[in-house]
Amino acid sequence: MSSGYGFGKKAGPKAPAEAPEDEGRLDLSGITRTPLPLDPVREQAAIERGAKLGFVDRGAGEAEEAGPVVRRRRQPAPQSTVYIKGPKEILDWFIEFSNERGHRAYWQALAEFRDMIDKK
Repeated sequence: MSSGYGFGKKAGPKAPAEAPEDEGRLDLSGITRTPLPLDPVREQAAIERGAKLGFVDRGAGEAEEAGPVVRRRRQPAPQSTVYIKGPKEILDWFIEFSNERGHRAYWQALAEFRDMIDKK
């Protein structure tokens, strides 16, 4: 019994009439997928030229010798949540005030109010 969603069906080869036209496609048949062979003499010469110009090798081996890179995360300030229920007119004014001042969060508007009061 088969579902109508197409699961379990195996895609077979398309008939030439159903295949899309190959116009506009690149012919990549001559490109090999194997890595290019490197000439050690040319590679060493390139490294020496780079060293003369001030480039530093940052190969994978040096990271292990130097030790792991310590990344520090800034500790976030403790947070709290305030749910305010009040007159619609006042809360609408506060929302409009926050939007006009470009605050992305209401706590930023409250911080601005606190700064205004602390300056007095």
